[in-house]
Amino acid sequence: MPRHALLCCALLLACAPATRSTMRLESHGYPLQTTGPDAVALPVEERYRYGVVLGSVVTVAGKRGCNGEVWLQPLGAPVRDVRSIAAARLHNMFRFPQLLPGRYELGVRCFGFQPVREKVQVRIGHVLRAVVTMNPIPGAAVIPRERSDRGTFSAGIEPG
Repeated sequence: MPRHALLCCALLLACAPATRSTMRLESHGYPLQTTGPDAVALPVEERYRYGVVLGSVVTVAGKRGCNGEVWLQPLGAPVRDVRSIAAARLHNMFRFPQLLPGRYELGVRCFGFQPVREKVQVRIGHVLRAVVTMNPIPGAAVIPRERSDRGTFSAGIEPG
């Protein structure tokens, strides 16, 4: 009986939900501002026609160092705009400028981390910021790019 109980306990722990990656969406102030960070993110000539989605990706430990991609997809459309995220690329920041108003799906996936996606509403003149916190996949050993001596596995998950 104790062996059966240990097996059940191990199975429950393995199937327990892990902490997921999160995405916090922020929209500051009044749209169509002429001063401040939103005015820089959405230039004057684009302010009355488009919206913009921008953000940054960090790990749960607060480090900026996940290798992966971020995408923005209009809801119901079969295409995506995909941007790579690299440790050296603007501190893991991303930007999707000149967006027509509508509903989109914003998603992020990085090697060794749980993916996250959210539905977002883009409005004319609005700057939507996404702060993405990536949680590691339990049991996946992520190795830094510069420390690997295995060549092709240098940007991702160490094989088991």
